[in-house]
Amino acid sequence: MTTATRPTLTPLLLAVLALLSSFTPLSIDMYLPALPVIAIDLKGSPGDIQLTLSVFMVAFGAGQIFYGPAGDRFGRRPVILGGLVIYVVASAGCAFAAEAGHLIALRFLQGLAACGGVVLARTMVRDLAEKDQAARAMSLMLACTSIAPMLAPLLGGQVLWFAGWRAIFWLLAAIGIVGFAVAWFQLPETLRPEYRQPLVIGHVLKRFGELLRHRAFMGYAFAASFQFAALFSFISGSPFVFIERYGIAPREYGFVFGGMVVFMTIGSLLNARFVRQLGAGSILRWAVLVPAVAGTTAAILGWIEARYGTIGLWPFLACFAAQIATISLIGPNATAMALQRYPHMAGTASSLMGVLTFGMGAAFGAVVGQTFDGTIAPMTFSMAVAGMLCLLSHRLLVKER
Repeated sequence: MTTATRPTLTPLLLAVLALLSSFTPLSIDMYLPALPVIAIDLKGSPGDIQLTLSVFMVAFGAGQIFYGPAGDRFGRRPVILGGLVIYVVASAGCAFAAEAGHLIALRFLQGLAACGGVVLARTMVRDLAEKDQAARAMSLMLACTSIAPMLAPLLGGQVLWFAGWRAIFWLLAAIGIVGFAVAWFQLPETLRPEYRQPLVIGHVLKRFGELLRHRAFMGYAFAASFQFAALFSFISGSPFVFIERYGIAPREYGFVFGGMVVFMTIGSLLNARFVRQLGAGSILRWAVLVPAVAGTTAAILGWIEARYGTIGLWPFLACFAAQIATISLIGPNATAMALQRYPHMAGTASSLMGVLTFGMGAAFGAVVGQTFDGTIAPMTFSMAVAGMLCLLSHRLLVKER
C-alpha cells in the first residue's frame, strides 16, 4: 500500500522543484542591473552594495544547516512552505530599505528564507531517484531553473527603468506568493517515514561529522562549491565591470548576462541527454578541466587588460561563457554522486553541500567586491583561483574508477 501511494518524479513535480530552486537566481540576478543605482540612492560604496549579494549567500548557506536536518525530521513540505512565508515578508521589507545597512540586514533574512526550497528540492530529487537518474533529473531541473537567471536581469532592468529599484523587490515578494500557492497545492511529501531523523543537536552533529570524514563526498562537494564560487565571482563583479568599465547600459546588461546563461542551459540539456550513457562520474572527470583552463586564460588576459588596456571585452566573454557553462555539468553530477550514499540523511548531506557551496560563493564574491579597482582583473583572478581549486578538489579527493 505504501509503495503504491509513494510520489514519483513526474514532469509536473520536476517543474515545481525547478520553481522552488529558481528563488536563488531570481533573488540575486533580478537586481544586478540596479546595483550602481542602489549605491547612489542609498549613499553606499560599491563594496557596501555588493555586500548585499554576499550576505544573501552567507545566509543562504548558513540556513541550510537548519533546513536539511529539519527536513529530515519534519518532512520536506512543511519546511519549504514556512521558508516561503518568511521570504515574502523579507522581500517586501527590502523595498522599504532606507540605507545600505538596512538592505544588507534584510537581504540576510531573505537569504535565510530562500534556501529552504532550494536545499529540499535537491533532497526531494534524491528521495525519488538514484545516481545517474538523479543527475539527469537535476540537469533537467537546472535547465528549467536557468530560465530565471536568463530572464531576471532583463526583467530587473526593465522594472528599474520604469518603476525604480524598489519595485524589483515588490516583484520578488509577488513571486514568493505564487511559489507558496503552487507548493501548497502541488508539492507532495517525499520523505519516507523510516528515514525520519531526530532533530537533536548531538545527532545532527554526528551526521555532519560522518559526511566531513568521507573523502569522496568532500571532493564532490568542494568541486561543486568552487565552481559556484567562480560563478558568483562573475555575478558579484560583472555589473560594475560591464556597466562602469565597459559602458554597457543597465538595461542592456541583462542581455549580456542572459547570453552567459544560454550556454549554461545548453550544458544542462546535453548533460541530461548523455549522463545515462556516459555516467555522471565520467562527465564530471572531464568537466572540471574547463574552469581551470578558461579561468586561468581570463586571469592572464585580465592582467594584460588592467596593465595595458588593449584586450577589449569579447575575449573575456568567450572565457566566461566556457567557465559558466560547465556549472551545468559539474553541479548536477557532483551533487548526485555525493548524495547517492546517504538516502537515510539526504537532507543533511544536501545541507552540507549547500553550506559549502554558498559559503564559498559568498567569500569569493566579497573578495571581488572589496578589491574592485575599476578593472576586470580582480574578477578574473578570483574566477581563475576558483577554477583551479575545483579541479584540484576533484583530482585529490575523489578516487578515480
